[in-house]
Amino acid sequence: MQRTRPLIAAAAAMVLAAMVSACGSSGTSTGASDKSQAATSSTPAGGGGDINSHTITFAYTTPATFPYHDGAQKFKDVIEKSSNGKITVKLFPGGQLGNERDMEENILNGGVTMGVTAGGLAQFCPIVNLFELPFLINGQEHMKRIITSDVGKELEDLIAEGGYKVVGWFSTGDSAIQTVKNPVKSPDDLKGVKLRAQEAPSLVDSLKALGANPTPMPFGDIYSGVQTGLIEGATLDWSSVNSLKLTEMVHYSTTPDVAFLAEPRPVVVSQKFWKSLNADEQALFTDAMKQASEYEIQVFNDRQAKAVADVKAAGVEVTDIDPAPFLEKVKPVWDKWAKQLNAEDIVKQIDALR
Repeated sequence: MQRTRPLIAAAAAMVLAAMVSACGSSGTSTGASDKSQAATSSTPAGGGGDINSHTITFAYTTPATFPYHDGAQKFKDVIEKSSNGKITVKLFPGGQLGNERDMEENILNGGVTMGVTAGGLAQFCPIVNLFELPFLINGQEHMKRIITSDVGKELEDLIAEGGYKVVGWFSTGDSAIQTVKNPVKSPDDLKGVKLRAQEAPSLVDSLKALGANPTPMPFGDIYSGVQTGLIEGATLDWSSVNSLKLTEMVHYSTTPDVAFLAEPRPVVVSQKFWKSLNADEQALFTDAMKQASEYEIQVFNDRQAKAVADVKAAGVEVTDIDPAPFLEKVKPVWDKWAKQLNAEDIVKQIDALR
């Protein structure tokens, strides 16, 4: 789905491209994208090791209270220390550089160095549709086994076909189904309900299969969407329900014991940026992101129980569900997308890691 980038996001990307130095291509540039890459090219710095000076812009759509920020701060702390200050990182939480689609486009054109992506990445890397298939990933332990296995490497290689390099994986916890008007105990309760969907076609298909009326919407628009009645619910992790203050309007949620989604979130840079780094710089980047990924996932796990308790304390009624009738509805969607993506073997590997 093509959308016009908001003016404010485009302006932010142009200003940042002129101000920061985020290691792009060298040589004469003619287009806006080439100018952005030239403006972010690296320059040698003094000190030991084959490390150049870089300023990294790290963007994500969630607020600074969300665990992404903890992981990003960890990356910043580690790489700035290990590079002796030659590599500096500027953090931009809360969609300061635009919504997810804007961020992902700007990573490719050089206006943003790196970001935490979500279902919207499926617009550029179709394999990401697998992450948005409900109940395919059975909670956080299953998710961790996927991203640390051979199938995780295979997924990274397929994402690379869209022009991105996966430098790490963050977690977004376990998602449930939140609704305003009625509790959800079976697929019948979703009939006609206007649910916010990430901009991933597989999730849209899945919600339709469950009888809901999916409405693709950026993360930052969810609160106003519920407030105005444009949507009547969402499929969010528990921390997001809190950070977006949806407990002011949402009255029901399905249980945390059954993960509707448990998506791994790719942290990416562009292939062009990655290839512009030398081996020493790539090694620092890889080590810093490994530490950041492990830390962010642990922070999310530590906070999820409290987030669930906070949502319940705010008066949201939590209902138990039997996943079997939901699976009966969505498994044909799994099969459709596995075939469409030529990923039948990947889905089997993911299922085998349960």
